[in-house]
Amino acid sequence: MTKIIRELLSLFVDDGAFALGIVLWLAAIWIGANLLHVGQEIAAVLLFLGLAALLVEAVLRAARRS
Repeated sequence: MTKIIRELLSLFVDDGAFALGIVLWLAAIWIGANLLHVGQEIAAVLLFLGLAALLVEAVLRAARRS
């Protein structure tokens, strides 16, 4: 049963750490922007920079594996 669930999940999520990082960064930006009353432009830039950093880290980690 667990193997079936893992296989089903792997159809949608290739890198669990990358997916978790994205979800956590989105939550951090959403909460931080609301608490600090940051403008939408600044929040958008921070969102982009964080997601770009996560993508670069995931690519470097995948390159080391292969």
